[in-house]
Amino acid sequence: MFSYNLLDGQEIHKGLWVLREDLVTRKRIDQFLSHAQTLGFTDLFVQVRGRGDAMYHSKYMETSSLVRNGDFDPLKYVCSEGHKKGLKIHAWFNTYVLYSNRSEDPPDLHLLSIFPEWIEWDENAASDLDKLKSSHNHQLFEGVYLSPLHPQVNRYLLVLMKELISEYNIDGLHLDYIRFQGPEFGYNPDGMDVFYKKFGVNPRLFMKDAPLWNDSESYTLFKKLYDQYRRDAINKLLKELSDFNRQLNIPVILSAAVKASPSEARNHFYQDWAEWLKQGWLDCAIPMNYTTRDQLYRENLLEIKDILPAHYTQQVWIGNGIWNQDYPEFEKQAAVAKSLNFPHYVIFSYNVLKADKEYFNRIKTFNLQD
Repeated sequence: MFSYNLLDGQEIHKGLWVLREDLVTRKRIDQFLSHAQTLGFTDLFVQVRGRGDAMYHSKYMETSSLVRNGDFDPLKYVCSEGHKKGLKIHAWFNTYVLYSNRSEDPPDLHLLSIFPEWIEWDENAASDLDKLKSSHNHQLFEGVYLSPLHPQVNRYLLVLMKELISEYNIDGLHLDYIRFQGPEFGYNPDGMDVFYKKFGVNPRLFMKDAPLWNDSESYTLFKKLYDQYRRDAINKLLKELSDFNRQLNIPVILSAAVKASPSEARNHFYQDWAEWLKQGWLDCAIPMNYTTRDQLYRENLLEIKDILPAHYTQQVWIGNGIWNQDYPEFEKQAAVAKSLNFPHYVIFSYNVLKADKEYFNRIKTFNLQD
C-alpha cells in the first residue's frame, strides 16, 4: 500500500489552504509561495477547481473567469515555483459542489448548463437548481451539487481527476466536498431509478411526501440499504481513483477534507472517511475541526482515536480554522491535537494570514515541535 509517511519519514507536516483568488496572476502566486516559505509551511493545498471551473488548462472543463490571461496556467506555475522553494503542492479539487452564484446564470459551457439532470435533489423532490433560483433565503444551502448517484457523474469526475494526476507535476490531489449535503439529499431521479432496478424498491418511499410506513421492519431494512447505496457511490469513486493512482510510476498523495466527526460524516453526509483510510483508498484525511468550542474540538479528536487504530493517526492531519478565533485559541487547540498524537495540521486559510500582520507574525514563531 502506498503510504505518505514512507516518503516523508518523521517530518511534521504544516499545511495551508490557499483559495483560488490567489492563483490568478504570477505576482499573487509568488507572494503566497514566499509567505508560505517564510512561515515554515511544508504543504500547500491550492484551490484549482472551485465551482465547476478550472484554475488550470483542462481539456474537459472551462478555465475560471478569474484567470484573465488565457495563456497563463496557474497550476503549472505554482508547481514549478513551489517546488523550487521545497513546498509540496496539493491540487485542491471541489468534488461534488458545482455552482453557487445566485445572481448570474452559469455560462453556456458550464456543466450545470449542459447537464442539469446530473444535479442533486432532496427528500422534498426539490432540485438544487430550484433552490438556487428560489427567492427564499436558504441560509444552509451550500450551492448546486452534482449527484453522486447519477450514473454519469462519477465517470466525469474521474476523468477530471485522472487528468490532474497525469498531466501536472502535483504532489497530491486533495478532494473537498466529497460528500452529500446531508441525510435529506440523494434523491436524483436517475440515481433512484438505478437503485429501483437493482433492489426492486422505489427510493421515493423514503421521501417526505411518501406514505408513512416508517414503523415497519421493511422500511428500516431498505432505508439502511439506501443509506449504504449513497455511501457506496462515493466509495466507488475513491476506489477507482486510488486504483488508477497506484498504477502510476509515481503516484500522488490522495487526501480529502472531511467532516471532523467520523460518525457524523458516515451517517449524515455518507462520507465514510475512516473506512477510506482503512481500505487504503486515501493516504491522508484532514478533518475540518473548525469549532471554537474546546470541548467539542477535543471530543472530535477522541472519536477519531476511538474509531481508527493508533497507527492511522499519522495519516490524519487536523484542519484548524483561524478565521473564527484569535491566535491564542488556535495555538491552544493545536497543542491539544499534538497531545493526542495528531502532530500534523492544516490551517484555513491563507486569506487570514495575508490580511492580519499580527496573526502572520505569531504563526511565524509557532512550532509544535517545541
